[in-house]
Amino acid sequence: MGGVLTCRVTATVTIGTALPVTLVVDVPETGTGLVDVTIPFPAPIGDLVLVGIPCPTLGPITLTILGNTVTLSVVEVTV
Repeated sequence: MGGVLTCRVTATVTIGTALPVTLVVDVPETGTGLVDVTIPFPAPIGDLVLVGIPCPTLGPITLTILGNTVTLSVVEVTV
């Protein structure tokens, strides 16, 4: 029996000289190939809201937020 197709967003950030923080958020796949996701990072970044990101991505997405590098990967999973 099949499961539900979900997009798994994995986000990693290193804030200052601290150890990297990795968060995993699953969001429903809507059939459009694009998803909206909120990633609850700790301060000083706070919630990162991304709208219309592709699912899956061809490779990692790198963002710089408040001087911190955030790396995202998005894959399809069946849960």
